Amino acid sequence: MPETILLIYTDDQLRQELQTWLAGAGFAVQAVNTLQGAIAELLHSPALTLLDLELSRGDQAGFSQFGEHCQLSDVPCLCYSANGPFQTAESVDLAPWSERYIFDPRNRAEVLQQVATELKLKELVRQQVLIAGHLQEKQLALEEGLRSAEMIQNSLLPGFLPACQQYRFAWRFLPCDKVGGDLLNLVQLDERTIMVYLLDVSGHGVSSAMVTVSVYQSLSLHTGRIIKQLSDTPPYYRIPGPAEVLAELEKEYPYERFEKFFTISYLLLDVETGAVRFSNGGHPPPVLIRGDGRLELLSEGGALIGMGGVVPFEEGKVTLAAGDRIYLYSDGITEYAGPANAMFGEPRFFQLLRENSAVDLDNSCSQVISKLQTFGQGVRVVDDITLLGVEYCGQGACY
Repeated sequence: MPETILLIYTDDQLRQELQTWLAGAGFAVQAVNTLQGAIAELLHSPALTLLDLELSRGDQAGFSQFGEHCQLSDVPCLCYSANGPFQTAESVDLAPWSERYIFDPRNRAEVLQQVATELKLKELVRQQVLIAGHLQEKQLALEEGLRSAEMIQNSLLPGFLPACQQYRFAWRFLPCDKVGGDLLNLVQLDERTIMVYLLDVSGHGVSSAMVTVSVYQSLSLHTGRIIKQLSDTPPYYRIPGPAEVLAELEKEYPYERFEKFFTISYLLLDVETGAVRFSNGGHPPPVLIRGDGRLELLSEGGALIGMGGVVPFEEGKVTLAAGDRIYLYSDGITEYAGPANAMFGEPRFFQLLRENSAVDLDNSCSQVISKLQTFGQGVRVVDDITLLGVEYCGQGACY
């Protein structure tokens, strides 16, 4: 039986589009256009609700009441706005009980990705409850936990890339046979700013995957409060710099919380100027390949997250010209060892990036992975391999 999604709407045309997309993805959809009707439908235990924030404008009390019923029914909620992509943090604050937000409800890829991610997160929680309650045999619980963790790790990878004329993006992810902790993401924070990050949680297994999920939520545009913060003056939000974000992560993820460290490279791309602000928390520095082949390492930053903030995080800035590229990567690439136990290494990796600077960005990422696999000659991958490329094309040059 297909899972049921409760769709609460104000715009009938948008409702028809959402129903068509969700039905095409195999879901049953129950649509209502009042909050009281939605509360009644919660009694039927839908798997998920999609709620139009515009309903709060005419009935704030009913809106809050619906939120309370959602929490009591343990039904996760995704919010959106029928008035189009919302840009201010004020919209986010309308429904603090919501699990996450759909930035652009008219973007089919984003809607389906957010729905799939939320349902998979719900399944992971269900599995963890079963494990905690000893409802399964120990081995079965371990296997289920690992499968769930792997599923979540894959579901958190970008389902679509920012639609930006000035930048091109490409990425490759090769998981190891154990569940690891690599994660990359690209999110448009506002019309001018794109956030890019790549992180690597220490260790493998369910515990590493859970930290990955937690950090993903902390760096979410709508469920976290780190990357975009409320402000009392227009545009009613501020975007903290990379060093400030890493300092907040250090406060939120002390080693004692999960007994895990993680490394991260965090960048903010300026769509209008090509300026890039960045900071690294113990992560291999991103590699900047200029259009003329020169290589620079974006090394400013500090220690890995979880060390207790022994030194302040530094922040760097570069300005890209058309044709310049930045590659973020995990140490699974450079530390991959072939049959003779020799590592792939940074010099070989950097040279590959230079050699492929004239190849289109997606192809250049494929070439790196292909050369890495040839070098390894089938040797088992023992750490996640992650590569993310960013190319600045100048004003309107990419498409």
